[in-house]
Amino acid sequence: MIRPASSVTRYARYFRFAQVHSVLDYGAGLLRNALYLTEEGFQVYAADVPERVKALAAHPQAGQLAGLLTVGELAQAKLAVDLVVCTFVFNILATRSRKKQYLDNVVANLRPGGLFLIEVNSREEEPACGSVLQHYYSCDGGAKSYSHDELDRQLAPFGFERICHYYSSHALAALYRLAEVKKVRQHF
Repeated sequence: MIRPASSVTRYARYFRFAQVHSVLDYGAGLLRNALYLTEEGFQVYAADVPERVKALAAHPQAGQLAGLLTVGELAQAKLAVDLVVCTFVFNILATRSRKKQYLDNVVANLRPGGLFLIEVNSREEEPACGSVLQHYYSCDGGAKSYSHDELDRQLAPFGFERICHYYSSHALAALYRLAEVKKVRQHF
């Protein structure tokens, strides 16, 4: 099995403590997080783009999942999961409309009070263009990486409040809670 994201393994014990039972791995990729969480006893749904889902359906362990969905199916799925996991997906969404659609899908499938674990490439507040780490940074205003304050600003209009976060050498992982009562959201 491919190793799951470090944030997922780091918070797995907390998820059990927080009585998480159902999980949506949104942007499931190679199922590394979904299969790990399934083995840890969680009921896991995996979602990705249609061509990826088609490939994942043939995965020998796909039958262990609670479900496999395409991104297009998420708006109507209303899974009401306890946790949505997003590792290194949000930072590759190129436009505001795609980010808004992604977050709308997260909210549509997360129960009120549910948790949202997001892991992205991290960056310093003032990265220098031409840095040796330029593959993590974007100097044209289209950030491919985030600080925790930037994530907070992106997620707050959707009703998310950060519980905690940590930085590793190249990543930021942040855990959010969706408001119990959905407030009127501002547009992205």
